[in-house]
Amino acid sequence: MTVFVACKFRASDTRTYTYAYEGDETFAPGDIVKVPDNRSDGWKRVEVVSVSDQAPPFPCKPILGRVEDVPAEPDVFQANDTPIDRDGLDPVVQF
Repeated sequence: MTVFVACKFRASDTRTYTYAYEGDETFAPGDIVKVPDNRSDGWKRVEVVSVSDQAPPFPCKPILGRVEDVPAEPDVFQANDTPIDRDGLDPVVQF
């Protein structure tokens, strides 16, 4: 049975894109899946927003599978974090 999966490329996106999946695996909102991408290594990771069995009125690209190696949280360098070198001195900034 084909299911239709609405996905977002970034969490801040308001627009979703719908992909088709024909397989035994089930998806739920929050899952990370692979979709085709011609610009990078052949696929892009997206977040599942919703799943439906109702076909949209347009053709859908396929979901390639689930992303297995999802990091828990990305490392983020905060603007107020100042790295200090090994000698305890402020870092040298080159322009």
